[in-house]
Amino acid sequence: MGRLIAKTAGDLAYHVRKFIVGEIYQFFNKAVDAQATEPDWVGNVLFEEVTIQDIRTFTDLTTEQIHAMEPEVLETIIAAIKEENPHFFAACQRLEEAGKRLNQMLTTSNEGSDSSSGPSSPSSNSDTPV
Repeated sequence: MGRLIAKTAGDLAYHVRKFIVGEIYQFFNKAVDAQATEPDWVGNVLFEEVTIQDIRTFTDLTTEQIHAMEPEVLETIIAAIKEENPHFFAACQRLEEAGKRLNQMLTTSNEGSDSSSGPSSPSSNSDTPV
């Protein structure tokens, strides 16, 4: 396991995990496996780049501690997580950009094939009785 780095946010003392390469692999593998479980909708959208589960993964904070915090305090903790794990977050950014490019390619490809392979309208088919 990577190092635990002591941090503070106001009066709160906590630790941030500095992931090693193997933990980054494990994190991404778990993310793929977790897609089958019921999502935490609020926890997934409350912050832009991390989820509540991510905060739990990267720190020693409990769900109860996190739920008792104001979002601004969690923003400070998120900044510390990102500071200690820049390679992880850079990889996330590259994956997101690659996903957007792939989505754009698929969308562009589908738009081009829709017009040429779709069914013809009844008015253009000469075999259709009127």
